[in-house]
Amino acid sequence: MGLKRFLGISVAVVLSLCVFFIYQTKDAKFDYNFEHFFPLNSDDADFYFDYRNTFEADNEFLIIGIDGKPSVFHPEFLNKIDVLCESLKQIKHIEKVTSPTLLKEPYISSFGVIEVPVLNGEDLVSLKNDSAKIYSENIYTGSIFSSDGSAISLFIKHAEQLEKDDAETLLAEVYKAIEKSGIEDYYLSGKIKSEKIYLKKTREELLLFMSISLFLVIIFLWLHFRSLWGIAIPVIVVFLSIACTIGVMTFTGKAMDLMIILMPCILFVVGMSDVVHISSQYHEKINEGYEKKKALIFSLKEVGLATFFTSATTAIAFITLNLTAIQPIRDFGTYTAIGVCIAFILSITILPFVLLHSKKPKYSKVHNNQLWWSNFLKKLFIVIFRHPKKIIFGFVFIFVLAVMGIFQIKVNNSVLDDLNDDDPIKKEFNYFDKKFSGVRSFEMQIATNDSSAIFSVSAIREIEKVHHFVLENYDMNLLLSPVVVLKAYNKAIHDGDFSHYKIPKTDTELEILLKNFKPYSKNKEVRQLISKDGKTARFTGKMRDKGSYTVGMKNDKLNDFINANAPQLSYRITGSSDLIDKSNYHLTENILMGISINVLVLLIIVGIMFRSTAMMMLAVFPNILPLILNAGLMGWLSIDMKVTISIIFSIAFGIAVDDTLHFLSRLRIELAKGKKLAFALKSTFLSTGKAMIITTLIISAGFASLVFSDFKSTHYIGLMISSTLIIALLADLILLPILIAAYYHKK
Repeated sequence: MGLKRFLGISVAVVLSLCVFFIYQTKDAKFDYNFEHFFPLNSDDADFYFDYRNTFEADNEFLIIGIDGKPSVFHPEFLNKIDVLCESLKQIKHIEKVTSPTLLKEPYISSFGVIEVPVLNGEDLVSLKNDSAKIYSENIYTGSIFSSDGSAISLFIKHAEQLEKDDAETLLAEVYKAIEKSGIEDYYLSGKIKSEKIYLKKTREELLLFMSISLFLVIIFLWLHFRSLWGIAIPVIVVFLSIACTIGVMTFTGKAMDLMIILMPCILFVVGMSDVVHISSQYHEKINEGYEKKKALIFSLKEVGLATFFTSATTAIAFITLNLTAIQPIRDFGTYTAIGVCIAFILSITILPFVLLHSKKPKYSKVHNNQLWWSNFLKKLFIVIFRHPKKIIFGFVFIFVLAVMGIFQIKVNNSVLDDLNDDDPIKKEFNYFDKKFSGVRSFEMQIATNDSSAIFSVSAIREIEKVHHFVLENYDMNLLLSPVVVLKAYNKAIHDGDFSHYKIPKTDTELEILLKNFKPYSKNKEVRQLISKDGKTARFTGKMRDKGSYTVGMKNDKLNDFINANAPQLSYRITGSSDLIDKSNYHLTENILMGISINVLVLLIIVGIMFRSTAMMMLAVFPNILPLILNAGLMGWLSIDMKVTISIIFSIAFGIAVDDTLHFLSRLRIELAKGKKLAFALKSTFLSTGKAMIITTLIISAGFASLVFSDFKSTHYIGLMISSTLIIALLADLILLPILIAAYYHKK
């Protein structure tokens, strides 16, 4: 079968599959759910879901902060709050609204339970007395009322696990209710709002980065090929790769999320590598005087195997992300690996077909372009081998600085740390941190070690100690626990006298209190803090977000305190914020495993090429070095390690090894021709150097476009992968030839 016929059949089959998968993209969906970032199949996640089933979810809420004008204790202002609350209670999926105008305190007497509003007055004098009482008792300050008295908050509990459409409808109705009430100066925060904003930004940034990447790629392709076909062919191949991959995602039911948003951008720049290397080799053969068919055959023979290896290593680098326990990162790795494979298949089918059926490039244009690159690379080659010791010393010096920086890296994460400080969501978040207790959840389950009931004298004594420790050390203004329930009950049975808002000092008094409280322990509000069997209890509160690193140190202190002062109790911290924190630590360990696998794959490929252990080691070092330098840069710049940033290393390594494999593959071919090492190195340097530089510039520029992202993690991914690839290129062009020459000279 002739080459044209073979390529024609291959292209027909490939394009048929492309049409099928591209058709699927019409059903592509966007989605973002914070809970998808919880670690899968982990004991922590399983415990959290059981905990949530026992009590309730800690992140299914909206909170509205409203600045009081002229005062929060003014009839006109409180009337607006009343109107708002009434409207909110009518909205579907809203289960409970807590506000200053709805707050009631229970009084228990022989006639039963009587609930009295916290704000009783309808005139300024009565409200002044109410405000004095509120701030003297300090029960609601920092949660419902701001500490400075300038604002109040409304806490809205809505149904759990709302579908995207239901969540957006609910959010829209909340905005309508606020507008109807006449309130203008307000802040709204919550999970469903953050998810909607993230989703909107995700869509916008996908179009932005694709546009920037396309613009940059066209510029570099023009500088490389200086022809319309040289631009059109790579762009068509890469766009088909992206469209097919999105089609595969849609066909398998995967929606676009914050991680997947990076996939088209990555494929756009990574897919160019295969196209540019094959095209460069084809133009080189044309420059040597070969006809189109022979030039194409020689190009596929000399570059095809290396292209296969580079695609395989890149795909494996992304597949290793499946070692993580976080589903969005797993999906990102899986579908990007599929996209890399699709790009390779299209590069060795559609690209050769188009080259074979297109007009032969003009010799003069190709020759002049090659001549400029050849002169530049010859001069660079000479400079490198005139100063080998200086170059090695320079790399060693930078390496030492990087290692010092690595020891300064810390694993840290904040709830909305991915957003810039001037982002509206971040400003609202900071508002609640400043005015109230914050919105980061604190959740902890307490149980007695002997499985006895929580409401026993000895258990309550220890729980009270833990309650005060958490309240004082976690920067909270309100913490709900069995202690609060008993204190409120004790106050209620004493006609609301605040002096009784405490746990009785003597065991006898406490025992009587517990006995009298027992009939009320089945109350719905109590059941949100005490399990049905009465053997486990919940600590829940909101705190200011100081980051997972600081919270982790507080958790360690809490552990020491409980071990020393509450031996009867066992505890476990949980909650959505805690799970995301733990994901950071798990992912860091998994990423190291992934990089190890990538290194092993590189060693195997180089071992197959050269059958030399020393060459295997030489190939690894120029690719590990950029990762170490980047990690050191993170340390020196105080960039914290977190879920989204930690994947940079696997991605960067998988892409960076491409140049190394192309260089070594060509060197093997030149040595097989019988050339001496010096001439083989020079030929390799001149033939692959151009493609290595162009592909690195294209890929780096594509990733660099991500620095314009509003998401900090995406910004750092773009910045750090770009810098890693540039460093890897310098290591492959400057350091690798010196190491190879030193090894062969010694041998």
